[in-house]
Amino acid sequence: MAFARLSPRIGGARAPLAAAALLGLASTVGTAQDSRAADLLTVKAKDAYMRACTAQGEGFYYIPGTDTCIRVGGYAWAEGYYNTYTQYPAENDKSYSVATGALILDARTETDYGTLRSYFETRFRWRTSDPWSDGPNKAELEVWNIYVQFAGFTFGHAQSFFDFYANANVLGTDPATIGDDTRINLLAYTYEFTKGLSATVSFEDAADRQSGTLAADPASFSSDDYLAGQVAPEIVANLRYEGDWGSAQISGALHQVRAVSLLNTISSTDSNWGYALQAGIMFKLPALGEEDTLYLQSAYADGATSYLGLQDPSGSYSPPDAFLSLGGLTRVSGWNITASLLHNWNEKWSSALFGGYASYDFNNAEAQAFYGASGGKNYNVGGYLAFAPVKHFSIALQYDYTYNSAASYLPTDFSPELSSVAANRVLLFVSRDF
Repeated sequence: MAFARLSPRIGGARAPLAAAALLGLASTVGTAQDSRAADLLTVKAKDAYMRACTAQGEGFYYIPGTDTCIRVGGYAWAEGYYNTYTQYPAENDKSYSVATGALILDARTETDYGTLRSYFETRFRWRTSDPWSDGPNKAELEVWNIYVQFAGFTFGHAQSFFDFYANANVLGTDPATIGDDTRINLLAYTYEFTKGLSATVSFEDAADRQSGTLAADPASFSSDDYLAGQVAPEIVANLRYEGDWGSAQISGALHQVRAVSLLNTISSTDSNWGYALQAGIMFKLPALGEEDTLYLQSAYADGATSYLGLQDPSGSYSPPDAFLSLGGLTRVSGWNITASLLHNWNEKWSSALFGGYASYDFNNAEAQAFYGASGGKNYNVGGYLAFAPVKHFSIALQYDYTYNSAASYLPTDFSPELSSVAANRVLLFVSRDF
């Protein structure tokens, strides 16, 4: 339209030539603009291309326009359970199912101080019953890992640095074996002395480590938990080595035991410190089978019973951290031992065996008289057989047996109903990871 208005003003025989020239110039300008637009579109398309980030490992890609590498992954589980234990209540579900979908985001950026890593793993779950219980049919959202790592520091929600075996080679959402396996909020620093040898100091939130404090004389006072609010975190440290043959770790934890006073539950408290020690070793067994492993682990706890990782389906044989009397606190002590063997028969078939034993003592004659036990014992064994027809997909059948008993048992108003109970559990487990 602009050229149509201008052309009548160009007079004489040269008007058609001038108009043609102007039209040619317009065409050239338009073509150049189209070409530049096409170039811009081409550049944007190149920027959007996801380049593989091989330095960080398989599955990592650069986020377009950044030097950050990210891996997106996850898994889906379908689980069917059948379980029973001594005197199983009629209202409890002997069979139930669990469906789990998980999302994993792992972002890493190389810096002058090492790798800056952000890790996120969450599980979306629907279960028809709680384990060893009667429901409810419900949806769950579980934060499994959310942490940031930078220059040796770890901040967030992650596996406790006390843990070593941590239920390796045990399948499913609910089954577990004796030994600590805890994810917890923490702030930790890891120093690497040489390749494979490191030490970590970790301050971990005490909320998930409380086993409670009970009155040694519940008949005169109360059977309630006398636990007081925490003022100090768990102080955890480990020394770890990883080599071609396997790995080993020794770890320790300080745990504050703090209770309100029996005579003044408003403002007075009794407090001291419990602790836990653990040693574990894992051997790689290539002569037995590719990626075969053997775990051996043992722990001792005094006033910190959560670190024993006891398994108690009935809920009647779980000891507190301590007993409280007018004379103060008496800590509960105990120890455990755990073993696990994983064997890959070939590319499609694998199996595992696992088991553990634990024993604990009340260390308080008054508590023994009222609770009808001097302590207790807990052991379990189990294993699975798995078939993987294709990569990243498997079908497995797992069984585990758990036994709990009270030592020096005597029936009282506050003792377990039975001197011992036994539990059986079968799991059909189908998994797909990506």
